Amino acid sequence: MSGYSTIPFTIAFANEEVKDPIVFEVHNHEYRLTYRKPRLGDWVHGILRGRVKDLLDRPDLRGPERMRKLNTRRQWRCMDKLLCQVCGEVARDPETGRTPWALPSTVFERTGRDSGRTNAPPTCWSCIPKALEECPMLREDFALYTVAERVSAGVLADLYQPGILSEVPILSKHNVFVAWDAHRYHGCALAVAQVVELRGMISVSP
Repeated sequence: MSGYSTIPFTIAFANEEVKDPIVFEVHNHEYRLTYRKPRLGDWVHGILRGRVKDLLDRPDLRGPERMRKLNTRRQWRCMDKLLCQVCGEVARDPETGRTPWALPSTVFERTGRDSGRTNAPPTCWSCIPKALEECPMLREDFALYTVAERVSAGVLADLYQPGILSEVPILSKHNVFVAWDAHRYHGCALAVAQVVELRGMISVSP
C-alpha cells in the first residue's frame, strides 16, 4: 500500500505502461518518431503521443499505483474536458463559469500577468481540501487560482535523436515543453502529457 487514502484519477498504474518499441522513419524527407507498428491516432498535431492503457476501472488488472507518474490518456482527457485530476469529474464551477486550479511552482510557468502554462490538470473545489491534506508537493509549495479559459499550448515530451543505426532512437532530453508551432522538434518528440496555457487567472486563498 502507498499510504495515500486517495489515488488521483490521473495517476498511472504499473500494468498501464506500454513498452511498444519506437523507431525513426523517414517522413516527408525528414526523420520522425513512430511506433514500430503504427496505429491511427498515434500522432497529435504531428507529435507522437506515448501509448498507455487505461485500466482505472479494472483493479484486478491494473497493478499497484505509481504516484509520481501520470497516465497520459487520462491527463489528456482532463485537459480537454476540464476534469478534476483527483476525482475525474467536471472541475468548472457552474455558478461562476471559472475553473479552480491548484498549482505547485514546479509545474507552472508564467507567461503573462494573468496567464501561464502547466501540465497539471485542474482540481475541483470539492477535492482541493483532500489534495492539500494528502499531497506533500501541494503542502510545500502551492498557489490556488480560478481560471477563465485554457488553450492547448503543446506537450511535455521526451526528445530523441537517431543513433548509430539511424532508425534506433536515443533519448537526448527528458520532460521538455514542445509548443504546437515548434515544428522543428515535432519529429523527435514523444509526448507524455498535454500542456495548456491558462488565461484570466485570479489568485484566491485556499
